[in-house]
Amino acid sequence: NVGKSTILNRLVGEKVAIVTQKPETTRDKIQGILTRDDAQVIFVDTPGIHKPRNLLGKQITKVAKDALLEVDLIIFVLDVTKGITPEDRIIFDLVKAAKKPAILLINKVDLRSKALALPLIDEGAKLYDFREIIPTSAVNGDNMDVLLGKVIEHLPVGPKYFAEEQFTDKSERFMVGEIVREKALDLTHEEVPHSIAVLVEEFTERPKKLVYIRAVIFVERHSQKKILVGHKGQMLKAIGEAARRDIQKFLRRHAYLELWVKVHENWRKDPNALKMLGYA
Repeated sequence: NVGKSTILNRLVGEKVAIVTQKPETTRDKIQGILTRDDAQVIFVDTPGIHKPRNLLGKQITKVAKDALLEVDLIIFVLDVTKGITPEDRIIFDLVKAAKKPAILLINKVDLRSKALALPLIDEGAKLYDFREIIPTSAVNGDNMDVLLGKVIEHLPVGPKYFAEEQFTDKSERFMVGEIVREKALDLTHEEVPHSIAVLVEEFTERPKKLVYIRAVIFVERHSQKKILVGHKGQMLKAIGEAARRDIQKFLRRHAYLELWVKVHENWRKDPNALKMLGYA
């Protein structure tokens, strides 16, 4: 939860990745595309690397590790409020093994005195030969222009891979499912978030620029379903209203959103469930 998705959205200038206060929110490798007159940059937002506790955790950690081998430049993000954690040291080792040029980004300096970033800068410089070390605040935009300039400076010359108007490689259907999951994460209790998955079962264009969307929120226990539905359906209604507002902004047209909640016990450990939900 160091702010990778917030950084991606800030750099691309569009909401490409969902953002919540819950750790381990990102589950997919998401590409954000920035096209300028002088460059096209493809940012790859990976899931956070952590010690997996189930099959889903193993799968998304593998996605993140594999991404290190595909890129030309790594941006390693640290949270200034936490310092260098044992998990961060594991990632340092992965960056070393990848043997790719890297930038160390020390995020959330708005939450601490910038002077407190200095020890992290010194320690980070000893752990790897970073091309740049930049303190920043993704929320406030501090030094994000500096970061973008350094990214472009250190990327190799190459062709333009995407059309100028495209800002992500993900489909509208995928993004709609992520928006629903974001609102469910934001509005529910701590015991629910990691058990939530969203499957968009129908995404249909209708007359008068209306999109009909039917989505299912999966959880692992009936107690979690009760939390998501809420008293007389009020929680599910709130999730749906918040999601529909953001979906309409994203699609730039009206949307009708129908939400259901279903229990699939231990879906995070079930290979078939992971495949159905797009995680395998």
